[in-house]
Amino acid sequence: MRTTAASLAAPLLLAASAHALPELSISKRDAKLATSNVARGLVKRGGTVGTNVFDILTYSTGGAYYANVTIGTPPQDQVVILDTGSSDLYFDASTAAACEATGPYSCRGGTFTPKDSSSYTIVDASPAFNTSFGDGSTAVGPFAEDIVGIGNVRISNVQFGVAETVNSTTGYAIGLMGLGYSENEATTHIYPNMPEVLRDTGVINSRLYSVFLNDVGETSGTILFGGIDTTKYTGELATLDILPDVITGAVDQFITTVTSLSATIAGNTTSLFTGGTNSIAAYGNSDVALPVLLDTGSSAWSVPTTYYDDFIAPLFTYIDQDGYCSCSHQDDADSVTLTFGAKLNITVPAREFIIPVYNATTDDPLPYGDGTQACAFMIVAAEPTGEGFQTLGDAMLRSMYIVFDLDNGQLALAQAAVNSTARPSVVTVSAGPSGIASAISTAYSGAPTNTWSIAPEVQNATASFSVSTAQSTIGTATGTAALPADAQISSGGETGSASSSGSSATTTKKGGAAGLVVPGVEWSGVWVTGTAVMMAALGAGLMM
Repeated sequence: MRTTAASLAAPLLLAASAHALPELSISKRDAKLATSNVARGLVKRGGTVGTNVFDILTYSTGGAYYANVTIGTPPQDQVVILDTGSSDLYFDASTAAACEATGPYSCRGGTFTPKDSSSYTIVDASPAFNTSFGDGSTAVGPFAEDIVGIGNVRISNVQFGVAETVNSTTGYAIGLMGLGYSENEATTHIYPNMPEVLRDTGVINSRLYSVFLNDVGETSGTILFGGIDTTKYTGELATLDILPDVITGAVDQFITTVTSLSATIAGNTTSLFTGGTNSIAAYGNSDVALPVLLDTGSSAWSVPTTYYDDFIAPLFTYIDQDGYCSCSHQDDADSVTLTFGAKLNITVPAREFIIPVYNATTDDPLPYGDGTQACAFMIVAAEPTGEGFQTLGDAMLRSMYIVFDLDNGQLALAQAAVNSTARPSVVTVSAGPSGIASAISTAYSGAPTNTWSIAPEVQNATASFSVSTAQSTIGTATGTAALPADAQISSGGETGSASSSGSSATTTKKGGAAGLVVPGVEWSGVWVTGTAVMMAALGAGLMM
């Protein structure tokens, strides 16, 4: 979901934000799916589906994590933002004015042409899909149904929005795959979104998926529906109950608490705050714990201004008043350690939250005042949202392996095994409250059943799904091969070629915050022209 930190209270109709994701690569399904049924094009129940996720820094301020999917018959390639902070699936129409234009607010990553799909049908005419975001961006059009391809499956009658009119205010317009609870969709008639579609078709057992963004220096990460890859994390996998939304009183967003925070600077470790509860008491001013939304659609960690002024700024003295520093500090051994729910510690090294800044038009690095490259500090101060929580974005999530368990209203977290070269070891998670515990044999800490009301899956859906294996896998290319052609950057600044099927590609800049303004530097191609606005934008997801 796209918002700015100045208006981080979530979109008018959606409940979270969308931002950068590394390669959205879906892992192979469980081996038991390789049956005679699959040979006939059908998918047996109870497996997993995965695909790669990738980070394209030049597409939005601060970057974003994307995935390759297809839509229609014959399939049309699309790039979508992978967003745990919103719930709708939608694609930009090729006829939208923004998609026929050029410039930093035009469409990128593929557009959808309904007339070229023989399987396309309109479910609810425009403006049934009508969503507004906190940064002023909008998307309007009809709701439709068609065949969606992801990983090695193609699913018919999947509902999605078609943005016939799209207005992006903070970067390129790109389609979106919202993975939150369907209750937060931008419609009065909620529909099964991707976690529910995969569950309803029997491809996976329950509304559960795992996200691994990988190190900031890597282009590729993964999302795995229906299972857990035990090679993608180290130590204990710990489960926490999701907190209910302070407004709705139900579990319908991925909110947990940071109950302690420490920082290690120049070899010295300082406890910044500790205590508080992993309960609704954390929403109160007297509780020190910070409620946070785990949002792959946001680039930065937004913290209350008082916490930033009292705890962060005094220690990170090399960060200037505008939120910048020399990129030489990426190599410092500094880090922060967050404790989630008084149960699990996650350590985040400085390189994950001190991010290079590039010019949005030329892709050239921006200089800092001392002649080195400029970096942005991805822990930002933010005003209250009115919802009781702030967003915890990719700068922190890259160091975490996260299992989003929608059915049970829980999150399972562990320290990410970034840059692991281990061969994937995928376990399928069965339905029910003991699904994760049954799948993980060692180093697992469970949690009691969440007693708060959990947003249910869509009932009495009008669509009748069918699923088949794709003729070739969709979106499982890794590295720069996963990036769309117009996102390829060669060392000489020329564009290379790539596709979701995994063609070769040139190297690309990664790990940076694109399109930002550094004090004292003028670039005609920069999207955001005010430092305060820029730092606000870093606090949340910016792309549709």
